[in-house]
Amino acid sequence: MSDPTADPNPSSSRLTPAAQRNLLIGVGVAVVLVLAAAVAFALGGGDDEAAPTPPKRTTTTSTTVPPTITTTTQPPTGPVAPLTGLRVADPTHATRPAIAVKVDNLDATAETAVPQSGLPRADVVFEEIVEGNITRLVGVFQSQDPGRVGPVRSARTTDVHLLPQFGRVLFAWSGGNDGVVAAVRSSPALVDLGYDRATSSYARDRSRRAPHNLYVQATELWGRAPADVPAPPPLFQYRSPGQVNQAGAVPASGVDLSWGGGQASSPVSWRWDPTLRLYLRSQRGRPHVDEDGTRLGAQNVVVLITPYGQSPADRRSPEALTVGAGEAFFYTNGRVIHGRWDRPAEDRPATLVADDGAPILLTPGQTWIELPRAGGATTVP
Repeated sequence: MSDPTADPNPSSSRLTPAAQRNLLIGVGVAVVLVLAAAVAFALGGGDDEAAPTPPKRTTTTSTTVPPTITTTTQPPTGPVAPLTGLRVADPTHATRPAIAVKVDNLDATAETAVPQSGLPRADVVFEEIVEGNITRLVGVFQSQDPGRVGPVRSARTTDVHLLPQFGRVLFAWSGGNDGVVAAVRSSPALVDLGYDRATSSYARDRSRRAPHNLYVQATELWGRAPADVPAPPPLFQYRSPGQVNQAGAVPASGVDLSWGGGQASSPVSWRWDPTLRLYLRSQRGRPHVDEDGTRLGAQNVVVLITPYGQSPADRRSPEALTVGAGEAFFYTNGRVIHGRWDRPAEDRPATLVADDGAPILLTPGQTWIELPRAGGATTVP
């Protein structure tokens, strides 16, 4: 017959009081570490390929040194790049296919992917909403050699419907759930040059925290392109040099963007700098700077008010409904033009018109296309 007063855990009963306290402390630390890992997994998305956790990263930009500003220049002669409206010195740059890179933009207090790399050399950048009202970016490169771009993260079904407007596009990404992977690989418009298919062009930066540390040498991807992939079609129409602003253009200093709230959701502001003749980007109230110290800026900010549905690949994941029509705001040359976007099919770019039906004329250069929900954009006079 057992002794009802006996310790139910005889192994611990043989420990001294001090040892028992140390055991309890160790268990508590383990629980905290497990919980911290779970939170980091949730914030990071958790659907990229696994990687060992590197040492804590060091930020490459100093808070005491002002960021540099890169302005767009063009040669006096040469072919015009389809996605910027600017001339390029190397004719082959105007005729090669576009590369779309899925770039991490988590910018929470406890965990961040900022600063990114390569975005100042993109022709077009999209910003789309993912889980938790976080945004991710798609940098589209064609007229410049981008070099290292990242951090690269996983795809979403939004990308499968968004990117065919470039014709066939080389797609750099780092995985996703089974439904997303199947959708990407079955799309005739996406040439899969993700981590699994072009592994040697990717590398982990061990000075940064996983999963926000995967980078692609994007310029290498043109060497992996099938021979039959053409250059992308133009997305925009542009003003000629010296051409006045179109009717309906109202002076405005910029736009504020919100994505739905939440601890990891990062508000964005764009402000016109009349000296630089650029819109400069801030995120979470701070200048948004590339890892080389360049402040992110653009000649144009196109805000397409976009409805979101539920991704068929993951009920937690929103999917931007980029085929359809809706309200739009076009920020160019220090002014805003109100109008609409209309995209009837995935393989066509949106038609952009002002309220009077006239086509939108942008400034040649880089364009960011923002995809907020209704109510997520506020023009700043």
